[in-house]
Amino acid sequence: MSAIRRAYLALALICIIWGTTYTAIKYAILDFPPFLLVGIRQTAAGLLLLILAFGSGKIQMPERRYISRQALTGLATITGGNGFVTWGMQYVSSGLAAIIGSLTPVLVVLLSLAWNGKERINGRLVMGVLLGFAGLALIFREGWQDFVRPEYRWGIAGCFASVFTWSLGTVMSKQWNAPGVPPMLNAGIQITSGGLGGFLMSYFFDTSHEIHHTTRGWLSVAYLIVIGSALAFTLYMFVLKHLSATVSSLYSYINPVVAILLGWALLGEALTPWEVAGMAATILGVWIVNSKRE
Repeated sequence: MSAIRRAYLALALICIIWGTTYTAIKYAILDFPPFLLVGIRQTAAGLLLLILAFGSGKIQMPERRYISRQALTGLATITGGNGFVTWGMQYVSSGLAAIIGSLTPVLVVLLSLAWNGKERINGRLVMGVLLGFAGLALIFREGWQDFVRPEYRWGIAGCFASVFTWSLGTVMSKQWNAPGVPPMLNAGIQITSGGLGGFLMSYFFDTSHEIHHTTRGWLSVAYLIVIGSALAFTLYMFVLKHLSATVSSLYSYINPVVAILLGWALLGEALTPWEVAGMAATILGVWIVNSKRE
């Protein structure tokens, strides 16, 4: 199997895994302050990856400048991208957070153009992006009223801040990740740096640092550490190595679909014809973009 095909397979796994993390975060923030959760989750996952990377004995320590750039990327992607959405989900539903996150591919395109103009835009990509948004609008057509509720405003602001910082980190990764450096090492440096940033944000912004020790809470954190961060982010580094930043960010279209299906299968939530039509349009939009491979 070629590297490009493996990258698309990794992207498919990311779509599923990161779609489930919204539910896991919702459970975890019932027992953990949001930024403290980010610090615990991401630092543990990053250190795990660094131990595995250097434990193989085949990886050499990169130069200081490279490490600094990876750390800066981690602050954007993890501290900002993951931190702000975790904080925002105290006040908004996981579905609303996911649909705001679907702005990522568009913002990645704009930031890539602003960075160096190398990201290619064509009519097929634009059509796929627009169709994806149309599908999401159908899925959440009854949820837009959440935007006008006062208690959701800060949560919405946090989710939008997450989209911007995650998109910026995606572009930085695409520009700065060296081809010869294993994705696991890049992920380890970025996640560890981002996790440490989460602890710093917790000191300033978490209103409480108390943890309620429950089985559900710690199981959610364990899932987020091992699957949601360590595994999925390593896959994401591999995807960014072989696919464009724009295509790499298309998982954000699938995440809301996964959330709806989980709600239907596990929680007994309704799956309406509008939601089915929206999922079909979203998946078609992703196919249109991916069918025109680089």
